[in-house]
Amino acid sequence: MGSTAESEVHVAALWQGFAASRDPRLRNRLFALYRPYAKKLAVRLYVLRRDNSVSFNDYLQYAHVGLVESIDRYEPGRPVLFETFASYRIRGAILNGLAKETELSAQRQYWAARMRDRVRSLQPDAPAHGDVDATLDGFAGLTVGLALGLLLESPEEPTDESPASNPYAAAELGQLVRRIRHLVEGLPDRERELVERHYFQHEPFQDISLRFNVTKGRVSQLHAQALQRLREGVEKDRVLDREI
Repeated sequence: MGSTAESEVHVAALWQGFAASRDPRLRNRLFALYRPYAKKLAVRLYVLRRDNSVSFNDYLQYAHVGLVESIDRYEPGRPVLFETFASYRIRGAILNGLAKETELSAQRQYWAARMRDRVRSLQPDAPAHGDVDATLDGFAGLTVGLALGLLLESPEEPTDESPASNPYAAAELGQLVRRIRHLVEGLPDRERELVERHYFQHEPFQDISLRFNVTKGRVSQLHAQALQRLREGVEKDRVLDREI
């Protein structure tokens, strides 16, 4: 394939020069020379795709990664054509990239489903038409409930290593997280177990409903009740702190 762009002699000279010097400029010339071959392999795998969840540009990007790795590892003195050597690595780079994409997609779907369940459980009943105050109160309650959930999933000793970090704020946040986790221990048994399983052990509502032998809707109710109790406990602590 390379002979159409440069003579075979010149291609061999490119390989010898790169093998001896590892000059990035020669690597770039080799990459440009064999890029159509990498694209052809990406097309072949893309045609065999099961769905359209990953774009062809991603296939091509992974193929380019495999091509660069192949150029860096190829030994031109061996009796193996570069295309033969590179085909395995390019295909492997594409398949490995697709596996990671699939795993990330599954993780995104999992966390999105968890968040949808939480939002549904915390959404208040529809207010009367035109009742702006009720709408705002409902939105505020939903926001606080979701924030409590995020705090429950936070480590007890949050760290922020950025240059603009505030150690006092981090300490206060850690104290709040520990307080909320302490409040969980005082919840009614079923609510406490639900919170521990969902937030600490990462079980979705559907699995908890099967474990509890109740409907998923009932799990949503217990979840909303538990977070409301936690919210009231946090607010009570703040009132006591102000009075001290």
